[in-house]
Amino acid sequence: MTGKSKLDGELVVGPSLTMSGFCYSIFRLDPYAGCEHSCTYCYTRFLPGARPAIPVARMDYPKLLHKTAEILKRAYVQLPPLRMSALTDPFQPLERKFHLSLELLKIAKESGLSLILSTKSSLVSEPPWLDAVKEMADEGLAIVQISIAFLDDSIARKLEPDAPSPSKRLDTAERLKEEGVPVVLRLQPIVPFLNSDEEFAEKYAETAKAVGARHVIAEILRIASWRDLEQFRHVMNENSFRRLGDRITWERFPMGSQKHPRKFWRSRTYALFGEAIAKRGLGFGLCREGFYKLIRAPDCCGIYLLKKRILRYTLYEILHGPKAGYDYIRPDDAGRIPLPELRRKLLKHFELAKDIAGNRALLRQLIPEID
Repeated sequence: MTGKSKLDGELVVGPSLTMSGFCYSIFRLDPYAGCEHSCTYCYTRFLPGARPAIPVARMDYPKLLHKTAEILKRAYVQLPPLRMSALTDPFQPLERKFHLSLELLKIAKESGLSLILSTKSSLVSEPPWLDAVKEMADEGLAIVQISIAFLDDSIARKLEPDAPSPSKRLDTAERLKEEGVPVVLRLQPIVPFLNSDEEFAEKYAETAKAVGARHVIAEILRIASWRDLEQFRHVMNENSFRRLGDRITWERFPMGSQKHPRKFWRSRTYALFGEAIAKRGLGFGLCREGFYKLIRAPDCCGIYLLKKRILRYTLYEILHGPKAGYDYIRPDDAGRIPLPELRRKLLKHFELAKDIAGNRALLRQLIPEID
């Protein structure tokens, strides 16, 4: 199915507690609505509008990106890297037919836009997509983040039924590395008592090093209801699943209805993975978490692997000041953007992060190192 989109209103992820507070990569390109990989745990389940029954190709995306890039260039505004994609997979099977992501890669290169390519697909390592990605990477304009949460193909087949197997994704990572493309692995989600112990952490870290990844990003499972845990029953033994479902394992998000494992468990698990990964010489980051002392890299996303190291202000910058070696898009820069929806959303992210920083009680919930 095909459809139309208005890029100005969609170029920035909507403001929220965790996105506004922690995430640098809030700028997005989603040439498809919906995804054919059918991952049971996909966080778009929290966003029903992002999961149409039939994935949609947004045929006007290349034209709109070209126009947007020209507008930003005339306004002398440089954005942090755009994530392609945030709510879908840009290299899912539909891409073989429509080539929208391929066109976006070419436009981004011509416009000097940096991209974070996030995928489970092996298509990114096949010509002509590989050629386009390599050309961008050669100029320091692209990194590829490959999502691999499980190393066992049989487990992945049940939870990610229509995605390429982890072994195939690891082959993709190795091929990209051989072509000089910076590779990041996304360990998302870490599911308590399934892929969270020391043995798995060591195996994952060794695998990441073996395929040439330079950085790993981790995020622990979030759920909206207890029913969300049922998807893991058939890939866990009875005792592990019972522990997963134990209410004492979980706590609510601050000011929200979603749940995630308790702070102590998350901290201990992230420390376990961080140590295993760092001792092999790889960077380690956390996705939308406030355990700043557990991050083993200049930034969480791997933006330090790009030539243009541009960030936006998050809670970290408000509390500790800007990071050395980076440029920033600031509120006055956002005010010059002649795209009204992009400008409004970006300024709202700034405002919400500032409000969070001024709420000491909330800050303590989000950032454990706060006194």
